[in-house]
Amino acid sequence: MADKKEIMETWFQRVWADEDPEAIEEMFIDEGTARGLGTYVTEGQGSFSDHELIGPKGFKEFHKALLGLVGDVKIEITKSMEQGDWLAVLCVFKAKKRGTDQKVQTTGTVFIKITDGKLIEAYNHFDFMSLFGQLGQLPENTFGECLCGQTIG
Repeated sequence: MADKKEIMETWFQRVWADEDPEAIEEMFIDEGTARGLGTYVTEGQGSFSDHELIGPKGFKEFHKALLGLVGDVKIEITKSMEQGDWLAVLCVFKAKKRGTDQKVQTTGTVFIKITDGKLIEAYNHFDFMSLFGQLGQLPENTFGECLCGQTIG
């Protein structure tokens, strides 16, 4: 069986670079949880609420929403540490805005429990504010404005 870092690299390749939703079904257990991905997207309703994503179905909705914005995704693990069933990775997320050649890049960390080659529980922390800013969805310098107490919008 592959080591945890190899499993995570396979996840990043199949789920994000190959845009393969079936990989989510294969690699993420039904009762698995993914936290830290911001909000939950209710397909077709345009509604969002903060909570954890449960199982492949919940993750697939996030996957579809993010891949609606970006393509040609490459995620590189730059640092990793293992302890027991847990893997922590620091990674660089590179992609292109859908329908353009505009490159976007951000960083993130994932702290994930992997048992018997399956993803069980994940804590994700990606710089989505930077990503959405690069995609033109947020005003320039949103972070700086918010840090200074300004209200956006």
